[in-house]
Order: sequence, then C-alpha cells, then structure tokens
Amino acid sequence: MSSKKEQSPSMTAAKYADILHLARPKPSHQHPRMLVENRAKIFSPFAALRGYEEEIAEEGWKKTRVSKKELSEEDIDRLSGLLRRIRSGMTVTVRYFQEDTVHPASPPLGIFCELTGRVERIDPAFQTLHLSDGTVRTDIRFEDLDDIDIL
Repeated sequence: MSSKKEQSPSMTAAKYADILHLARPKPSHQHPRMLVENRAKIFSPFAALRGYEEEIAEEGWKKTRVSKKELSEEDIDRLSGLLRRIRSGMTVTVRYFQEDTVHPASPPLGIFCELTGRVERIDPAFQTLHLSDGTVRTDIRFEDLDDIDIL
C-alpha cells in the first residue's frame, strides 16, 4: 500500500491529467475574488501576546526615569528673567521635567522632555507656560522648567 508521500510527481500528474489543461474557474458574482491587499492581511503576523509591546515600552520608561533635580538660586533667577521676556506668539524651546504619574515615587521620578513651540500664554497666577506645536497644546508648570531657549 503506497501513501501520498511515496507518490512520484509523474504519478500525481497522471492522476490529474484530465483537468491540468483546464483554465482556472471564474469566481461567481455572489462570491467575488478577494483583493490582494485584503488577502495579505489574512496571513499577516498576529500578536500572540497581547500587551507585550506596551509592557516592553513601560519597562523602557521605568529604566529611563530620573529624579527631579533641584535648581540653584542662579538658575531660578535666570529662568525667571527669561519668563519675564517671553511674550505670546514667540517661539521657544523648553526643557522640562515630566513626572511619571502612573508609578508615583518619592522623590518624584520621570524624564526630561524638550519641546519647541509657540507660546500661547504665560499664566503667572497658576504659574504655567502654555505652548503649542501646531497640533498639541502643552501646559508646563514653572517648577518643572529646567531650561528655556528663546528662538
């Protein structure tokens, strides 16, 4: 008794010789052929572990966190002078501390971010600087500022 694995290619060709010369069947109107782009999606890789990428990103975030540094009196005076010179509509680059609110710690841990944008307004009452990069508005507290560069 021979199995399919033991059949030679010539035996397989002989078995289907009556239909090998026929054209490929046309799809019906009720079931049209799938577009190649959609067919490719079927065979695209899937995420076997849900949330894996987010978990890896969070671990990277945890490793890059640093503690918030205290500014010297000279740095505070310099930043205050720069804040007094800034007006709405000016373009500035600020470096500020963004605290990790998902994993709070004492002293606060987070990352230092740099943002270039247009000053929407300075709010001395709430001590915040409102910047816009054209799409996103960011509110930065004065106490989180590390450096300001007026462009």
